[in-house]
Amino acid sequence: MTFKICLSSNCEISVKASPHILISGVTGSTKTNTIFDILLSSLSTQRGIGARAYVIDGKGSDLASLKKFLPVAITPSQAAGMLRVLTKDMRRRYENFSGEFGKTAADYMDEDGRSVQQVVVVIDELAVLLRDPKIKGEIQRYLFELLVAARQASIYVAASAAKR
Repeated sequence: MTFKICLSSNCEISVKASPHILISGVTGSTKTNTIFDILLSSLSTQRGIGARAYVIDGKGSDLASLKKFLPVAITPSQAAGMLRVLTKDMRRRYENFSGEFGKTAADYMDEDGRSVQQVVVVIDELAVLLRDPKIKGEIQRYLFELLVAARQASIYVAASAAKR
């Protein structure tokens, strides 16, 4: 089982060692490109972990165009809904795959002898999603739960936010 996402020949991310990533920078600092590279690499079975991917694009711009290929949330309500589903999946994985210290869900095999598929969630422009006062609390709760507990369920989060 591969636990690394290769971004270039000299840059790889070990999702087992660093399961979540926050990319911060000023406008024009290639945050979206970096998050896109993480997404593409994580989908690859050759350069990455062959993950199932979910995309949240707070601005509804660059990554929103992936909606033909991947689940994409654009509005704060859609983002909260996607994070709710992912949190439920995480809890289900805990019920099915837990008990051995240091193992993640991807270390276990399903009933057909395949490793449990890892999940990558990429969030571009997180701060934009948190501007909606009605949904902000829900997004924060689900995201916090995922960031605290999802590694062992083989769910990894990469988010970007503009630095002011």
